[in-house]
Amino acid sequence: MEKGNLGRLSRLDESELRKIWPREEQDLSQWVKDNAQLLGDALGLQVELDEAEGPVANFRLDLAGYEGTNQTPVVVENQFGRTDHDHLGKLITYAAGREAGVLVWIATEFQEAHREALEWLNRISGKDLLFYGLELEVLRIDESRPAVRFNVVSAPPVEKRPKQVTEPSERASKYRDFWTRLLNLIRSRFPSVRSDSVAPAQSWFSTGAGMTGFAIGSSFTRDGRFRVELYIDTGDKERNKRAFALLKESQAEIEEAIGDRLEWEEIPDKRASRIAVYRAGTIEDALKSTDEYVNWAAERLSRFREVLQPRIRQLELD
Repeated sequence: MEKGNLGRLSRLDESELRKIWPREEQDLSQWVKDNAQLLGDALGLQVELDEAEGPVANFRLDLAGYEGTNQTPVVVENQFGRTDHDHLGKLITYAAGREAGVLVWIATEFQEAHREALEWLNRISGKDLLFYGLELEVLRIDESRPAVRFNVVSAPPVEKRPKQVTEPSERASKYRDFWTRLLNLIRSRFPSVRSDSVAPAQSWFSTGAGMTGFAIGSSFTRDGRFRVELYIDTGDKERNKRAFALLKESQAEIEEAIGDRLEWEEIPDKRASRIAVYRAGTIEDALKSTDEYVNWAAERLSRFREVLQPRIRQLELD
């Protein structure tokens, strides 16, 4: 490299961030959910986020999930701009409603008073209640693609803080092993489904389905079931429900083409909707009969994409 031939590092301001994530609740939260591993790396935890805009009494939290080493409930509150009392109150309210043990507050700028508040909460609370404050920073070199960095501004005292995780938890490793088998089968038999993916260490994976806000994937549910699904979340509840209704008009044709009776889950009290096929099974069951489960999922993922993707591209939602 020639002397002085270095790029210029710059930090994106809030107006630029809003071009990446126009809406805090829908766009930023969804990105954090999809990049839970990046968040976990910053915290030194195995974070699995499986719920966005979930209910807490008559409110909606940003994100919820579990810490993978001991399944401690996690809640995450996201915020553009400087931290404020409103979002601190939301974080505590949602954590109380979910009996969370790990509370994470993400903002693009932390006021000193709020950093000190988290420090104080960590000092006075027990070892099973951990508060983290993270500043979300987006950087680029010259005109490169922007990259996200989480900067920890507040964390539990050393004596409370979990040891840094260098390897996936046992449960996370089980998920990764299973998805690796499934993705390898898909690449060999159905390469169009998801040929460029890395097996995630979490209970679900998904891939695009022909239009922003639509994803085809597979997941293990908390009630002991295994599913393949089309998940609809464009960020707008009315738009999601309209897309669901339009697809449901062709329910008989879609089910005949896929070859399964599907569950049509509008989920009226939530923003998103889902179309899925289920079978009984946990990750432990799947690893005992891996071939049976990966064949079941791979075939249905292929059919979902073949049947639903053309219909999704033809939807008129505006």
